[in-house]
Amino acid sequence: MKPSNGTLILTAVFCASLVSASVVEVAADPQPATNNQPNSTAPQATPQIGPMVPAAKPGVYSQAKQSAGHYRLTVKGHNFTSKDAIENYVLYRAADLTLQQHFQWFTLTEKRSKGDIAPLPKRDPAGLHYSFRMQYWRPVWRYKLVDSPKWTTWSPFSTVAFFAHGKDPKTISEFELSVDIVMHKGTMDDNPLAFEADAVSDFLINQVSPPE
Repeated sequence: MKPSNGTLILTAVFCASLVSASVVEVAADPQPATNNQPNSTAPQATPQIGPMVPAAKPGVYSQAKQSAGHYRLTVKGHNFTSKDAIENYVLYRAADLTLQQHFQWFTLTEKRSKGDIAPLPKRDPAGLHYSFRMQYWRPVWRYKLVDSPKWTTWSPFSTVAFFAHGKDPKTISEFELSVDIVMHKGTMDDNPLAFEADAVSDFLINQVSPPE
C-alpha cells in the first residue's frame, strides 16, 4: 500500500527538523581537542633558572661602598679549601657586583705596604689587550692557625711565602681577605689591573662556590 502524499510531506518535514537540530547542537557545543593538546596560542610558562653560584652563608661575604663606583669586598671563613679557590670566588663577586651596578669593567686597587718589593705591573699600550689577567688578582690575606690565636697578615707583594716556615694550610682555623675595586664604563684601557666584568663572570660562574 503506497503512502499518501500527506504522509510523505510530514515525514520529510520531521527528518529536516532533526538534521537542523543536530547542526545547531554541534555548533553550540564543540567537542574538546583530542589527546589533551594545549592551545598553540596560549602563552607558555618561562622556565625559572636559579643562580649558578650558591648564596654565601651569613657573615661570609660583605661589600661596602667607599665612594661612587668604589667598593671594598671582604670574605671570611673557617674552612680553608685552597688559596686560588677563595681568591677566585672574590674575583667572581667583584665582576658580579660591577655588572649589577651597570658598569662594564673594574680595576683592582693594590694594597701595598712598606717593604713590599714585588714589581708594579706595567702598562703596554702597544701590546696585546686581554679581558683580564688572573696573575694580577692579588688580595691581601689574614689568617689564624689552630695553634695560635694571633692573626698573620700576608701580602702577595712581599717575598714571604703564603705559608711560611713549613706551615700546613690545613691548620688554618680562620681567614679573611679583602679587595678594593673601582668600577668603570666604556672601553677598557691597557691597565694590567683591569678586569672585564662579563668575561670574568662567564669564566668563573661554573667554577666557584662560597667558602664556609
